[in-house]
Amino acid sequence: MKRILLSIFLLNAAAGACAGTVGASLIGHWKVTGVVGAQETTSLSSDQADALAGKELVVAADSIQFNGDACVNPAPKATRHSRDQFFWREYKLDPKELPLPGTVTEFKTNCANLSSINFIYVRDRRQIVFFWKGFFLNAVKQT
Repeated sequence: MKRILLSIFLLNAAAGACAGTVGASLIGHWKVTGVVGAQETTSLSSDQADALAGKELVVAADSIQFNGDACVNPAPKATRHSRDQFFWREYKLDPKELPLPGTVTEFKTNCANLSSINFIYVRDRRQIVFFWKGFFLNAVKQT
């Protein structure tokens, strides 16, 4: 029970700790394990999206990089949403296929430049789902 409460506290602290830098819990190297969802219209084919498995998302305080795309000087804003209502409203997507908790923490990256790295959703301490070119990609934190 203490671990569950500590995990909830840490996720809430991470959500509130991103005034000018990326939340500390997101900093690191994340390996894409696969596609977990997609919008109706995307910038890539399904085959191209599937080929992203194994690629790294690198999150640092001053940049976020993925597959040749860079988000420079991110100023993330963390918000919490009801998964079911939010994903249906924002993406017209049945959220039950996304492996996210019922209340999800969203980090909007707010890059200083034009980037396709726009949203990161916290799945748990070791996994995130990020939105890239119309696809939701699951990633696992590397040690």
